[in-house]
Amino acid sequence: MYPWKIALIATFVIALAGIASAEYPDWNRLTNVQVIDVLTFDQDGALRETPVWFVLLNGEAYLRTSNSRWLENLRRDPKFRLKIEDKIYQARAEEISDQSMVEKVDIASQRKYGWQEYLINLFRMSPPEIIRILPRADP
Repeated sequence: MYPWKIALIATFVIALAGIASAEYPDWNRLTNVQVIDVLTFDQDGALRETPVWFVLLNGEAYLRTSNSRWLENLRRDPKFRLKIEDKIYQARAEEISDQSMVEKVDIASQRKYGWQEYLINLFRMSPPEIIRILPRADP
């Protein structure tokens, strides 16, 4: 392993040590949160922290994206972390292809984010990819 990768991983571990850690979010308590951070690793091992919008449907959290680097990271390794209100949570991503669910997530996002979501949809070149956030099976 390259020395810079070791340093990067050590920095990440030290940074996480200062933040309270929790196993999985209580989504019912987070309904008013607007943005969460998705923590993934790029192919070269670099940490990627991406602020994203999320919506809740039937007590489950969903993310939307289009051809993003963090989506590539989740496809390579669906285990990831979330940072919400200075707490780190373990999670797992599940890509959703069911068109009816994509539509439900779109509607929920339009209700939650209003005109901002409307503007994003105006310039979207392709349908969004939908990610359901699940508990990580092995913490």
